[in-house]
Amino acid sequence: MSILFKNINSLVTVNSEGALYKVGEQMQDIGEIKNGAMIVSDVIEWIGETSDLGDIISHYNIDQEIDLNGKTVLPGLVDSHTHLVFGGNRSAEFGMRLRGATYAEIAEAGGGIQTTVNATRKASVEELAEVGRGLAMSAAKYGTTSMEIKSGYSLTIEGEIKQLEAIRHLSETLPLRITPTFMGAHDFPKELKGDRNSYIDQIVNEMIPYISENKLAEFNDVFVDKGYYTTDEGTRVLEAGKKYGLMPKAHCDELADVGAATMAANSGAISADHLLFVSDEGIANLKNAGTVAGLLPGTAYFIKMPYAPARKLIDSGVITAIATDCNPGSCFTENMQTIMSLSVINMGMTAEEAISAATINGAYSVRKSHEVGSLEIGKKADFIICNCADYVDIFYHFGINHVEQTWINGKQII
Repeated sequence: MSILFKNINSLVTVNSEGALYKVGEQMQDIGEIKNGAMIVSDVIEWIGETSDLGDIISHYNIDQEIDLNGKTVLPGLVDSHTHLVFGGNRSAEFGMRLRGATYAEIAEAGGGIQTTVNATRKASVEELAEVGRGLAMSAAKYGTTSMEIKSGYSLTIEGEIKQLEAIRHLSETLPLRITPTFMGAHDFPKELKGDRNSYIDQIVNEMIPYISENKLAEFNDVFVDKGYYTTDEGTRVLEAGKKYGLMPKAHCDELADVGAATMAANSGAISADHLLFVSDEGIANLKNAGTVAGLLPGTAYFIKMPYAPARKLIDSGVITAIATDCNPGSCFTENMQTIMSLSVINMGMTAEEAISAATINGAYSVRKSHEVGSLEIGKKADFIICNCADYVDIFYHFGINHVEQTWINGKQII
């Protein structure tokens, strides 16, 4: 049984003609069809102009027709970087930042990630899953249909496993497509601050083997930056994960240029995220390695830092994605529409580039672009219906939720 959507004012397909991502000028081509139509089951069965339907309808077992005159349809948004399974609340620290304290100063005073670590260690799997469930379904209301979720807020073997089990529970019980990432190397536990190698030994020799054997994660992430992991330490963590089948990702050069982007590229990382202070050498290495630049403008906004050089990255031919970085300390939003707005206003991206970055390139960043991220025949029927007549209105009329309906696998979930 299939559903026909017709008379769609602006049908944005992000058609890639079989390519797994868009780069450079390709990001401008979002395959818009005016007065478009789609026939969907759990996948996209047909797509084109309403005027072309003709006898095509007779070839499909259509049991419902939906008129979307005045509406815009886009692929479901892909949030390729989140930390939305955690315990506690850090609004007090946010107030400190508003009074002038820096992210680094708060961390040095015992706050920052460690605050969330303490609360997460005390939370049960069920409590962590409940926090994640609320945020994930809220994200779906704003158009997210696929998301990555990281661990990294326990920094103990038992705690990291607990977080990943909560993420698995969400994946099994929510309609969203969820990709789990292990990030034991998010920080160092305070009890081992003076013995960094002991904790890295735990990650490499105990956590990664267990997580791989129990299929708790697809990716392995590390925070390589000033005050966190060095490039040598990051390389060790990523190489260990690769031996156990965990694909590498990295948080890079968010607080300073420490050469993390180059490390990520040399390690074959799928993505290097943040990149606020990435160097020209780092950009060139990301391009050559085919590593996705995962840009998180909400974080720069939230902690009052310079924005990543999106224009330079795109013009240099680096595969570029955008994501929320939803987390309790440095960017507490699950709204991808907000991220898209920040991308065009504060990072110099065009509306078309932001859409490509939030859909097919985000999907490629979690290695799912073969099935989601664009509306093409055979791909999953994950899409959003927006209450506006043109996709540019999503950026023009900012600060509101344009998403009227969210569909996953051809079923309306919102």
